[in-house]
Amino acid sequence: LVLSCAGLPTLQQTTGPTSVEKNPACPALYPNGTWQLLHTIQAELPGNRKGFLMGLTKLSSRERSARCVIMTLEGLVLFDARYDGETKIERAVAPFDNPAFAQGVMADIRVIFFKPVAVETTTGKLADGGTVCRHRRADGHVIDIIQRGDMLWETRLYGSNHRLKRIVKGMRKENSPQGASWGIADKIELTALGTPGYKLVLTLVEAIPLEAE
Repeated sequence: LVLSCAGLPTLQQTTGPTSVEKNPACPALYPNGTWQLLHTIQAELPGNRKGFLMGLTKLSSRERSARCVIMTLEGLVLFDARYDGETKIERAVAPFDNPAFAQGVMADIRVIFFKPVAVETTTGKLADGGTVCRHRRADGHVIDIIQRGDMLWETRLYGSNHRLKRIVKGMRKENSPQGASWGIADKIELTALGTPGYKLVLTLVEAIPLEAE
């Protein structure tokens, strides 16, 4: 709650011309091409509820499309939806049958896996020394991509009112699951601030390339 009310931090501009493409914070760990990703999901939900699920996601960086299937550990499908400019629900059982839930899941997938589409991008540093690539979207939202180490990155999504809405932390290991590439994180931690807040920890099980782009 304190973080969500903190507002957009001041960005200390780097001296001299800076290429966004060459800035180490800008690329982050976004999959390039078409991929099928399998994750275990540890969820921390309101009311001190916790759950363990499996998530199968198919992504296309070129089409900016995604399909997400959430299953029990035994393989029972609880939620199946796709996004190709709009969200379409294929299957959903309670408590995953709320349309707002589907919209939220697909929005989270876009923040985690798709490179931001911005009307303005700048680079700089935070007060704590973190290297930042700041993307301002057409809807007024701001996405900061922060480099925290050679294999650590952090994405922060701010609303049009500059309040923090999402924190995504990604980690890359040296020994990754077979088929993974540099653009895919081995572990992702997403924290949704506000009401209702929740936390998801995604651990990569398998990454299958379907098509290069």
